[in-house]
Amino acid sequence: MSGDRRYDDREVGQILRRVAELHAGEGEKTDARSMSRGEIEEVVQELGISKALVARATGELALQDVRNRPVWWAGGKTELMFEEVVDGPVDDARLSQMIEVLRRSLGDPGQLKQEAGARIWSATTRRIHLTVVEHEGRTTLRLEERMDASVTLGSAFLGGFGGFLAGLFAVVLLKGVVIKALLLLVLGALASIGAVAGWIGGRALWRRRSEGHEAQLRQAFAAIVALAEAPVSEPSPPDE
Repeated sequence: MSGDRRYDDREVGQILRRVAELHAGEGEKTDARSMSRGEIEEVVQELGISKALVARATGELALQDVRNRPVWWAGGKTELMFEEVVDGPVDDARLSQMIEVLRRSLGDPGQLKQEAGARIWSATTRRIHLTVVEHEGRTTLRLEERMDASVTLGSAFLGGFGGFLAGLFAVVLLKGVVIKALLLLVLGALASIGAVAGWIGGRALWRRRSEGHEAQLRQAFAAIVALAEAPVSEPSPPDE
């Protein structure tokens, strides 16, 4: 391939994104390199790209970082968001294909509605939404889920209650006034130990569950983006 070939803005963006992926994939073979926002603006300015787009991109990245951040008390993530901006519109036929990907992945028919210029597909069994918004010849695809991590708190409560009941049964079953008095004194400690054990177990359970949800949505979103970026097939000419 000739090194004199010219690339348009879309191709430059794809090449830079792929270079970043390859660089990250090399792992320890490369030196860690970080850049400030000012340094990034200098690089894109040489490519003829507006600084305003850098501000927009960094803002969107910050939002995704917040939405995809693990919650320490829950043991995993409670919000997931994947977002991609693609060139061109997404027609109804292609949107139907995207929705079919989600239906097969989630086993949920869901519902599609239009709201303020956005087309939104929502699952019925989980709080999952696919939003498709077109603006100035480009389309933003966003797949997000909000998850209820109450299983972690529920496990802590059950663990504490179990510890309390275990101590209470021991008081009833064991003989001796001194032993019973001692057990009554440590009922609170037994409940606390049970609660901590339950919380630790709940965090591990939620971590596995949230990681499973994330892997499932990531795979579905990759298929959705691939559909959006696939070239539009030209209709075959009618036979003479």
